[in-house]
Amino acid sequence: MDISNPTHQTCRKCGTCCRKGGPALHREDRRLVMDGRIPAEALYTIRTGEPVQDNVAGQRAYAQGDIIKIKGNGDDWCCRFLEDETARCTIYDHRPVECRALQCWDTRAIEALYDRDRLTRQDLLGDVAGLWELIEDHDRRCAYATIRHQAEQLESDPSRQTEASNLITDMVKYDENLRKLLVENGHAPETMLDFLLGRPLTATLNGFHIKVERAGGQYRLVYSIFT
Repeated sequence: MDISNPTHQTCRKCGTCCRKGGPALHREDRRLVMDGRIPAEALYTIRTGEPVQDNVAGQRAYAQGDIIKIKGNGDDWCCRFLEDETARCTIYDHRPVECRALQCWDTRAIEALYDRDRLTRQDLLGDVAGLWELIEDHDRRCAYATIRHQAEQLESDPSRQTEASNLITDMVKYDENLRKLLVENGHAPETMLDFLLGRPLTATLNGFHIKVERAGGQYRLVYSIFT
């Protein structure tokens, strides 16, 4: 039993848990998305192999599959459905299962649920012909397993820096170009891209100690493992 505050045993409606980040969705939450209670524009996907913080284990890990989460407010982690001034949840009657399970004074229920029956993009989009195939192709061509392997090789063999840099740069270019084309051709609004394709590689490569810099239309990868 993990008691965060033993002085109370009921929700104080303070909003602290919401300010630490939006919940991950589980298959039980599928209807909330399909019915538009939680719009897809309010979601983002952590893709397989992406570095994540395992809040239960208290350590960094790599996602074993899709983790679909509710976005924050801009650059803020705070769940976008929290009304900041009143600490009121604006979708309380239709809140996800993690929110219903969370009790800050006893975290056993949320720990038992945490990594089980998570909702995936295939659960929501697998029947959408064309779009699902595009998502699968993007996952293959921008696989985090490949990036992780290249980063590990770079750490053990700096002589492979050029080869690995070119491979990862090609992934970054493909990822950026695909996002741009989807928006320009009217296939998806920009607000949905983080859900459909996960976050841009330029924003997630830092989890592998890689930073993307641009100069004069050219890309340059900086590996912090060598600095």
